[in-house]
Amino acid sequence: MLRGYISCSADGYVADTDGGVGFLDPFQDVAFGHDAFFAGIDTVVMGRHSYDQIIGFDVPWPYAAKTGYVVTSSPLGDPPADVTRWSDSLESFAGAMRDHQVWVVGGARLQAGFISLGLLSRLELFIIPVLLGAGIPLYPAGTAQALRLTDTEIFDKGIVKLDYQLANGV
Repeated sequence: MLRGYISCSADGYVADTDGGVGFLDPFQDVAFGHDAFFAGIDTVVMGRHSYDQIIGFDVPWPYAAKTGYVVTSSPLGDPPADVTRWSDSLESFAGAMRDHQVWVVGGARLQAGFISLGLLSRLELFIIPVLLGAGIPLYPAGTAQALRLTDTEIFDKGIVKLDYQLANGV
């Protein structure tokens, strides 16, 4: 099962105009179920931009306990242990991961690709109570999908979780 689990500002941006996610910093101390979610997945997949951003944080690889894939056509250089480049189709990735619990870490374009192919089954969207005014949108223009709300939850500091099943998800 491929799951999206992503945060965005209240006006629908995942990062500021420079690609920064500093708007999330004041909310790092909020317990919103990430540990339980993380324990329930065995694999992470991300796009090249997200991978490069995470590597650029100059911190230990945050997904060391999981098998990781980076969807890209270019070489990764010296990736962390258990991180593999995936250059085949998203359909073949979903097929190969059929028996795994996969978190589509990001970014928005990769999640949109899985959504457009009907391969993302669940989206857990965390709305952060900040208005950025501009930035990188949650999903690129043209991403269309019917969602069925299955749960909502409110956390400290005004974070709201919207849990969706995707109409065409597998």
